[in-house]
Amino acid sequence: MKGSIILLNENNPSFNYALKTILDRKVIEYMLDTLKRAGTDNTVIVSSKPFKVDGAKVVDDLSAAVKILGLDGELLLIDDVYPFLEAVSILKMYEKENARINDTHTIKLKMQDLVNISKISFERVEVEKSELETVTSMAKIRELNRDLKAKINAYHLKNGVNLIDPEHTYIGLDVLIDEDVTIEGGVTIAKGSHIKKGAHLTSGTYVANSVIGEDTTVLSSRITDSEIGNKVTIGPNSHIRMHSKVSDEVRIGNFVEFKNTEFGYKSRCAHLTYLGDAIVGEDVNIGCGVVTCNYDGAHKFKTIIGDHCFIGSNANLIAPVKIGNNVLIAAGSTITQDVEDRAMGIARSRQSNKPEYGYKYINKEK
Repeated sequence: MKGSIILLNENNPSFNYALKTILDRKVIEYMLDTLKRAGTDNTVIVSSKPFKVDGAKVVDDLSAAVKILGLDGELLLIDDVYPFLEAVSILKMYEKENARINDTHTIKLKMQDLVNISKISFERVEVEKSELETVTSMAKIRELNRDLKAKINAYHLKNGVNLIDPEHTYIGLDVLIDEDVTIEGGVTIAKGSHIKKGAHLTSGTYVANSVIGEDTTVLSSRITDSEIGNKVTIGPNSHIRMHSKVSDEVRIGNFVEFKNTEFGYKSRCAHLTYLGDAIVGEDVNIGCGVVTCNYDGAHKFKTIIGDHCFIGSNANLIAPVKIGNNVLIAAGSTITQDVEDRAMGIARSRQSNKPEYGYKYINKEK
């Protein structure tokens, strides 16, 4: 096993900038990504101040880090945050029995040799000075944001992506964008995303760790950890999140939120709706103000809606509940029981009208 331990000393000038963001990730995450690409199986950060970061556990002392990694295999002991260190330099270290990068305290040794570290002779591995640069000011953060953004955007422009306003478009380092994609200014596409051919993202859109299908339009909306099909329209001002999966030719309108929801082929959800922990079939119409009531205060429950259904406006579906195929749910209903195929579910109080009462109420103080 190949492991690494990053020692973060709060007295180092770079400590306060390790968790600052450059484009779509924290400064330290650039280094964590490089370690992973170089074949490092597990990284632990030792810091007296607790924090959370993607790609590594954080502990408060070296012995805890060693316990997590175990005593078998090779270890990189890294004395600072070097976001520009190249994977090839790390690989060079792994090739040596015991190695040191330039004159830093970053070393490579066998895990069991930690106890006798002072007796080890290290072979020097030369790397470019720029690879050992640290980030120690907000001015440097701004500079890196600007330079990396320009480099990434130039790459995508060269590959046939239509960036309407590159100065105000923010694309992560590992984002994939096919040719013939149009991206307006004010769009952010963060790590783990793939934007497919013919898609159009308008201003104010944020996409992270998601796939946007071919010829799909996203209007000023937020999509995270989800998969969007082909020829879909989303927004404006909608939020698709937490492992949602939207099928082809779907229409999602304004102020709609999906959470952990599968939404079927050619289904429609026009506006002002929340679908959480739901499975929705094909050719379903979800009316305005529909809510899947998926949480009882302690547990989450699932709502299942079949094919060719019509869910009327302002309906509440109290999970767990199953709606069959070709079902009509009457507007204003609160559904607490399953509805069988081809049925109509209606659950609302009977209306009564009181003559003259409206006029008397409105004019009582006049």
